[in-house]
Amino acid sequence: MRQTNIIIVFWMLGVMIPSCIMPYEPHIDNKDINKYVVSGQVTDNSEYQTVSISMTSPVGDPQFIPVSGCYARITDDKKNQFVMQESEDEAGIYNVQIDKGYLIPGISFRIDIITPDGTSIVSDFDRMPKCPEVDTVYYLRKDLFTDIPGEVAKGIQFYLDLDGGDISTHYFRWEVIETWEYHATYPMEWYYDGSVHHISPPDYSRLVCWSTKLIKNIYTLSTENLTENKYEMLPLHFVDNRTPRLQYCYSLLINQFALSDGAYSYWDQMRINSAGQGGLYEKQPLAITGNLHNTTDSDQEVLGYFSASSVKSKRIFIMDVENLELDVPAYCTPFVPRYGFKELTPSDYPTFLMGDKYGWWMVFLNRECVDCLTVGGTNIKPDFWPF
Repeated sequence: MRQTNIIIVFWMLGVMIPSCIMPYEPHIDNKDINKYVVSGQVTDNSEYQTVSISMTSPVGDPQFIPVSGCYARITDDKKNQFVMQESEDEAGIYNVQIDKGYLIPGISFRIDIITPDGTSIVSDFDRMPKCPEVDTVYYLRKDLFTDIPGEVAKGIQFYLDLDGGDISTHYFRWEVIETWEYHATYPMEWYYDGSVHHISPPDYSRLVCWSTKLIKNIYTLSTENLTENKYEMLPLHFVDNRTPRLQYCYSLLINQFALSDGAYSYWDQMRINSAGQGGLYEKQPLAITGNLHNTTDSDQEVLGYFSASSVKSKRIFIMDVENLELDVPAYCTPFVPRYGFKELTPSDYPTFLMGDKYGWWMVFLNRECVDCLTVGGTNIKPDFWPF
């Protein structure tokens, strides 16, 4: 009897426990919907300044919802005004060219916005601090445990050293942009689109491509409570050996931003929330207090932050990582169709073929075998590429 009771208890637990595990869905009040989101900054490393103006989107469907037709103006504490224009190519993106003579550390900037419905949005003034040079960017060979028990990822871990010297700035953010070269396996020479075509000489224009991507992680640091304005081995991102990024040449651009204490508090909270919620706040900064105010309706919160930062940059290149064997899967597998072109449909056109001067003899399943643009990127070599 006792054994029977134990079995019943375990059966009930098995039924009840799954029903108690509910997916977490953050509650968003109606007042949190249709808020304005403003994101932008003034920097001294570019004459063109950019601000985005959008509306919040549902948490379950994050997206950029642009607000067009706004009046946007940047003002400095010397009463200079710079009116922004909306981009012709992208709605909700506003730009203005400011001469670098106005972009001097120590000057404060703010933004004023009037939306098409008459809402007035104003930011606090944010002072542009002076930024030290990027000290050192480097990598170490690392093996990291993955989310799969017992599985290890081999790759390289990037780090950054900071040396602020006697500069008064103690708050920093880093933006990391990666660029890598990748190749198709064969040039374009034969293809089929209902009939066979021969390209002579073969087209090599899509054999080599480059891809550039912003690393989405947020990197911040405060040296306020350190004995020196220095820091060593700040971890950046990790690149494993299963990606084609490290096959030929890999480049990393580090943009180092000096921040005011208010801007640092905002970005550090963004970092914490993004990490803790698995990217929940990647599209819009929910529940993070910024420096923007709705002066038309003080009860309606405006999300985002408008800041002023001086910036220093450094680029490094990586090739032939020592003690790292690449494990990039082969994706280009030509085959001989058993029933010839009958196996192909117009949705497969153009189908690229492998052949020689005597004719074609195999079919490529993947267009990226001969066209590197198929997987994104560009076949125009970046100006900064070393070879």
